[in-house]
Amino acid sequence: MAKVLALAMIVSCFGAVSECAQTSETENLVKAKQLYASGQLAKAEKSFAEVVRHDPSNIAAEMYLGQTLFREEKFSEAIGPYEKVRTLEKAGTKLTLTQRRILGDQLAMAYGISGRTSDSKALLRELVRADPEYPLNFYNLACVAADENDKAGVLKNLSLAFQHKDQVLPGEQMPDPASDPSFREYAEDADFKALLSRLGR
Repeated sequence: MAKVLALAMIVSCFGAVSECAQTSETENLVKAKQLYASGQLAKAEKSFAEVVRHDPSNIAAEMYLGQTLFREEKFSEAIGPYEKVRTLEKAGTKLTLTQRRILGDQLAMAYGISGRTSDSKALLRELVRADPEYPLNFYNLACVAADENDKAGVLKNLSLAFQHKDQVLPGEQMPDPASDPSFREYAEDADFKALLSRLGR
């Protein structure tokens, strides 16, 4: 699936969420963010977990906890915090479009890497309905289709993804399906190669 989003993207987009959701940040949250930014992930995980234990409605801490677990390759454990962020948003803590896109990317990848393909697929279909301009929703659906040996789904969703490639997040770029391990089995497939040629890959 699409790569984990850059650290700078997460920090810049979710660093301000708590300012919208909370009147002030706790010292523990500030410390946890500093640990995260410096790559001290095990310590950051403990700090973010402590924050959400005391304040379960802290959407920024939940997102950072999920992202910390993801970066530690604890993909199954990351799902809970990401799902909590979605629950908090539905309860009234609004995210920006960019924040929702980041959250959707990360949760879909966490599902997929954890072997929960059906959950990833269902989430991505929901995201496509809500945000049909965002290319990585289609790209990740193509990855799911590859896992399911659905060649038609791979070709269709890759084509749709690149139709919307100008909608990637600022500072990010479209993944390259030619080098993506998700599509390794299609590397010599004539239709796949023809699609890559049309996409300029």
